[in-house]
Amino acid sequence: MDDILFLVNRLDNLIASSRKMPLVDQLLVKEADIRSIIHEMRIAIPDEIKQARRIIQDKERILAQAREESERALKREGLLHSAEERSQEILRLAYEKAEQIKVEADAYVVETLRALRDHLATIEMDIGRSILSIEKGLASLEEVPEEEEDV
Repeated sequence: MDDILFLVNRLDNLIASSRKMPLVDQLLVKEADIRSIIHEMRIAIPDEIKQARRIIQDKERILAQAREESERALKREGLLHSAEERSQEILRLAYEKAEQIKVEADAYVVETLRALRDHLATIEMDIGRSILSIEKGLASLEEVPEEEEDV
């Protein structure tokens, strides 16, 4: 690009330094000088165009890479967001299940303790009956000898 600007400046200087023809709005320019600059421009322009095309291609490649990277980042972010949501859902379900198990365990403990209390009450009643039976048996044994003494 610098070569083209240099050549344009040379062309501009050539025109500025050319002589004006009196009475007409025209310049007197040396043909060899202008043809020399035009020739150099023809040589420089394709190189400049090639360089500009390379720059445009590089820009398009960089933009495409940036878009791809952006899409990958968005997908990763979306996946991370989905994973975070899923982990929160799993935690919520785990807490709910733990609470349900706790409630069920508490109910089981209460029921087991009630059953144990009832069983112990039954055993206590059986022991009480046994004690009463033994006491009656002992009392009847003690009464029998007194009757025998009367006879």
